[in-house]
Amino acid sequence: MSSSGWGGPGNQPQGEPWQNGTPQGGTPQNGSPQNGVPQGGQPQPGSAPQGGQFGAPSPAPWQSPPSAPHPGFPQGPGGPPQGPGYGPPQGPGGPPQTPRSKRPWVIAGVALTCVFAMLLVVGGGITFLVLNQGGEEATAGPESPTTTAEDPESSTPTESATSETTTPEAAEESPFEVVAPYDPPTGSADELWEVMETNPFTEGTLPALPSCDLPDTPVEPSVEELEAVLNASATCLNQIWSTASSDRGLPWVSPKIVVYHHPDVPADATCDNGFAADFPRMCNLDSTIYWPDGYGTAREFSDPANVPGGYLWDLSFIYTNTMTWNSSLTVYYQTMRDQLETTDEERFDEAWRRFALQRQCIASATSMQVPSGAEPTPALRDALTDTRSWTEGEPPHTISPEARVRWISAGFDSGGDLSACNTWAADVEDVT
Repeated sequence: MSSSGWGGPGNQPQGEPWQNGTPQGGTPQNGSPQNGVPQGGQPQPGSAPQGGQFGAPSPAPWQSPPSAPHPGFPQGPGGPPQGPGYGPPQGPGGPPQTPRSKRPWVIAGVALTCVFAMLLVVGGGITFLVLNQGGEEATAGPESPTTTAEDPESSTPTESATSETTTPEAAEESPFEVVAPYDPPTGSADELWEVMETNPFTEGTLPALPSCDLPDTPVEPSVEELEAVLNASATCLNQIWSTASSDRGLPWVSPKIVVYHHPDVPADATCDNGFAADFPRMCNLDSTIYWPDGYGTAREFSDPANVPGGYLWDLSFIYTNTMTWNSSLTVYYQTMRDQLETTDEERFDEAWRRFALQRQCIASATSMQVPSGAEPTPALRDALTDTRSWTEGEPPHTISPEARVRWISAGFDSGGDLSACNTWAADVEDVT
């Protein structure tokens, strides 16, 4: 198997959004997409890779984990994500005042505040454990970049997350609201399933960009060349998702990208586990995508013409983790799964498949909202939509090659229409 693998979500939990950005107390899930990554030698242009497949199970997003189809979501150094209203309450500044007469209610209030802050900061490992591609993290540092459709470099993460306001019209159209990981939504599994089926990212279209300039990149790029194509792709994707989020009254915090050589994980990385040589690590704790320098779908091809669009597709998939985290869909999804885990094992597994396939579909749709010179090439699209490129994966995270191809194709052909990727409304036979 090549070291790069394919960018699609596999069957393992690595792609799960919620766990990829959460400190974990136990043994970390493997963040590599081995269950959804093709293996083998380099295929000829226009053909699927030889000897390998995309469908091997990869960690899900929530597990930093599966979703790795799902999501992984980051948070900032030493605390929860900046931006969408997360974070411990700030304490009063300045030196302490001279003590006055003791007031029990004041002491109680201070104690509760301290306890709450400690739960958010020290207890972050529990709070974000439910948050983590293969299937699929919150942001932290003040240097985490954010973008708006007008100026991708103009605001801070906090400004970006709080400046987006929902218009009265948008509020009337959808009951969906952003929630925090430490204050999850209430409702039955059926009610939360309906939220996943009707949330703002199941309708409307993604904006089409008039320009998206990706540099020519060799099949085996240097670190500098890899950083250049990833950053150029991120510039395009940030424009698409900041606009799509703003149109729906939802927050958007653009992730940073750090290229590293595995196993030499950057010392300042907020997430401390789940890194792998064969799959990017989305850390929502610091809103950073840690990209191993040997990974890339286009590395399975011999023609460098496939490379720029290949990295755009790979990054589009990782960005679905950021989208579900920023919008809090990850919290709705994980809250629902927590209920199903003990009550309905069949639907528990079905929900994982629907979430993973939706992300692959949306990634494919997003990658086509750029000019033809930047989108995935026909050869790359043919390989991604060839059932021979995928395996079913390992139970319980199994998805048939036919289902993967069905939803990836739907995304490529959608014209940016998000309703084409609503796996939650599809018949169960279409997501098995």
